[in-house]
Amino acid sequence: MDYIIITNNSKVYNIYKESNEVLFFQKKDLLELLEIIRDKIYEGHILLSDPILSNLNNFDNPYKSIAISKDNFLGDLFIKDDSQQKFIDTSINIAKKLPFREKINELNEEKLEEYRFIDLNLLVTFIKKFDNF
Repeated sequence: MDYIIITNNSKVYNIYKESNEVLFFQKKDLLELLEIIRDKIYEGHILLSDPILSNLNNFDNPYKSIAISKDNFLGDLFIKDDSQQKFIDTSINIAKKLPFREKINELNEEKLEEYRFIDLNLLVTFIKKFDNF
């Protein structure tokens, strides 16, 4: 299955833009990204990577990269229930309860680069597992 990467991380965008479809939202925070992803899920795309788990361990990270299916399965037999919609809605509710997140413009470049790298590594780990599946 082909996938789309949705991210606010310039490092992810710059690495994957030549080989994958990447939707880059530089100015969006986690909650705004999850709302964009929610809209895609409601259109029939499938979540392929966890939209919130890595942020629970790393909730200060302002960067997030999530993979969804490239194909839209709305009306397809592949989607028989609304579990994807429930999952993304639950993820948004969890994100709303996370402690205060630092704003990108309040962090120094060294810390931002560290956060970009962490997010990139999480995505690379997912892609390696996904490609070997």
